[in-house]
Amino acid sequence: MLSIRDVSITYGKNPTPTVQGISLEMKQGEIVSIVGESGSGKSTVIRAVLGCLPGGGYVSSGDIQFEGKSLLGYSKEEWRNLRGTEISMIFQDSGAMINPIRRIGSQYVEYIRTHEKMSKKDAWNRGVEMLERMRLPNGDNIMRSYPFQLSGGMRQRVGIAMAMTFQPKLLLGDEPTSALDVTTQAQIVRQMMALRDQYNTSIIVVTHNLGVAAYMADKILVMKEGRVVDAGTRDEILNHPSSAYTENLLASVPSIGGERFV
Repeated sequence: MLSIRDVSITYGKNPTPTVQGISLEMKQGEIVSIVGESGSGKSTVIRAVLGCLPGGGYVSSGDIQFEGKSLLGYSKEEWRNLRGTEISMIFQDSGAMINPIRRIGSQYVEYIRTHEKMSKKDAWNRGVEMLERMRLPNGDNIMRSYPFQLSGGMRQRVGIAMAMTFQPKLLLGDEPTSALDVTTQAQIVRQMMALRDQYNTSIIVVTHNLGVAAYMADKILVMKEGRVVDAGTRDEILNHPSSAYTENLLASVPSIGGERFV
């Protein structure tokens, strides 16, 4: 479904790629987690998949294929049609990605009508339906709210609802739980896994939290300084890591009463 083949990513005129030699084969319905410290290139990888690298970033070598077609040759119109429908993204703080001076409903309706021809009333009703599917009580009231009137967990659910509106085949999560308290993190993680079960959505989650990766992922990629230093199934990475860096990450997870949870 998604194939990342020996991809390197460069910013501006820097002679050395920021991300080097990334490869990943992903099937429909799989969850892949990319783990690593800040600055390791995790977010750069998924932004390349979505074709929205900031600051003059570009794929300098390799290829990214989605359902057998290279994304690197897409026109602006093709990207506009693909983003938000077949590939969607949840950001680290969805509230920061929503216009703070416009109500949720106004933005949600605009988003839906950008991708599908329908009346404002029908778009509103679809938005309410998706919010309530994400376990937000009284979706109509959420639609009439401003972002600052919602808690962090509620804003993140709004972001997930918008990302899932058109039931995308691939969902990208850029540290979607890092700005939330532990209880809300657990709720969001369960919500994302339910999306896979309900829609067979493939998910790539970028996180620095190895516990989240261990709970969610079928496959794990460990990145350090722009390179993959370890890759494999969840069992392989947690029980038979091949790099000292992965071993150190695992050792850094705190234990409770002598018991470790990854």
